[in-house]
Amino acid sequence: MIRLGFRHYKNLILHKAWADFRAEAERTYLGVVWWVLDPLINMAIYYLVFGVFLQMKTNDFIPFLLTGLVVWRFIEATVVRASNSILQNVTMVRQVAFRKIIFPLIAVGTCMMEYVFSLALLVVVLLICGYRPGVTWLAAPLVLLVELAFVLAMSLPLAVVVTFVPDVGKLISQLLRILFYLSGIFYTAKRLPPPMVPWLKLNPAIHIVEGMRDVLMYGVWPNWTALGVVGLLSVLVAGGGWLLIRRFDPLFAKRIAR
Repeated sequence: MIRLGFRHYKNLILHKAWADFRAEAERTYLGVVWWVLDPLINMAIYYLVFGVFLQMKTNDFIPFLLTGLVVWRFIEATVVRASNSILQNVTMVRQVAFRKIIFPLIAVGTCMMEYVFSLALLVVVLLICGYRPGVTWLAAPLVLLVELAFVLAMSLPLAVVVTFVPDVGKLISQLLRILFYLSGIFYTAKRLPPPMVPWLKLNPAIHIVEGMRDVLMYGVWPNWTALGVVGLLSVLVAGGGWLLIRRFDPLFAKRIAR
């Protein structure tokens, strides 16, 4: 078996993420373009349903909807890919002795590269709709960092669970779908009955979505307190996930070999 030193992990993660990104772009007709088409198609669907049929649209409904969909797309796609990453790399897990944490990190890195295309689409649509960069746009990278921490907090523990209980992987998409409807993607919490709002705010994703809308659309600073709490808790949970993967690292090859 090949054993890698710690100093090689960073380059391995970056190179493998880039290789996976290029492979995905080359092996299908759409490739990473799907990260542009997917939010556009979903925007059209939800605009038709909620904006036209249910008459929930506002003057800024298109950028409002697209911002939420772009943010959510990264969360959903990354969590699904990263949580299954150890189980799906059977050959490497069996043959190469290195820390298995690299598999979810590679998945996250690949999705981050693809996320750039969705963010570029969002910026173009905002400019077309009349929004102009302001000083609050400088806070967007901080919101993205919180989103990344949140994704890692979900992905790392799930990567362990899915490896030992593969059936959980089939439930993740369904659980994420429930979270999607609780994240304020096509509605604002201000339009909901007041008793429901505190419960909705328990969902970390809604603070990330609202934070991105605040800085890009409304020209106001995000709720730093809410984002700070989400970021701190996400870092703690992600750290726990990291330790969990490290704790069970020797057992992954045996479990997958069954």
